[in-house]
Amino acid sequence: MFDKLFDKFDDIDMKKVVEVVNLVWNNREKFIDLVENLPTLLDDTGSSIESAGSSAVKASAFLSGDKKGSPSAGEVSELAANALDRCQDELAEAAKIMASLGKQLDAVRIPSVKPKYIEVLGSKVVGGIEFGEEGILDNAAGKLSDGSSRLKQIGVDLRLVSKNLRELGGALTETGKDLNNVGLQLKESGGTLRSLSKFKK
Repeated sequence: MFDKLFDKFDDIDMKKVVEVVNLVWNNREKFIDLVENLPTLLDDTGSSIESAGSSAVKASAFLSGDKKGSPSAGEVSELAANALDRCQDELAEAAKIMASLGKQLDAVRIPSVKPKYIEVLGSKVVGGIEFGEEGILDNAAGKLSDGSSRLKQIGVDLRLVSKNLRELGGALTETGKDLNNVGLQLKESGGTLRSLSKFKK
């Protein structure tokens, strides 16, 4: 029977076993302190983990909303994105009006009178009058059209920002839900550690 028992320990390096025993014996006071202080360490560590879990749950409520009616990051970003979309629509309308106004102003012509010059004995003198017409404003359509194009580009940029806001809001809301799960698990783990500190001999 003993032969079978000792056969199982054939692979154990007795020198290493002795080293471990010596290590424990030489540091017995530290191990005793550790054992004595272990309940306090477990309680403090458990409290810290529970506190981190509570903070994670609060942060989650900020990102994904709560039952009290606080909006999620996704809902807030959706509101902002909708406002930007409305701004883009208004800018598009303003751009159309500017382009149309430019064309109408450019179409308004007024009569013009210019003197005709002739050269007499090496000098220019008025020799008649030339009648014509010209625009009331110099290249108004071109300038307003440029402004219209800029407004359209701003609208395109706003549309892109609103799209990115929606995507960011959705990602933050999902992160908030994940953070809530992490927070609950941390609180549970912290509570478990604290309960271990209450074991009595």
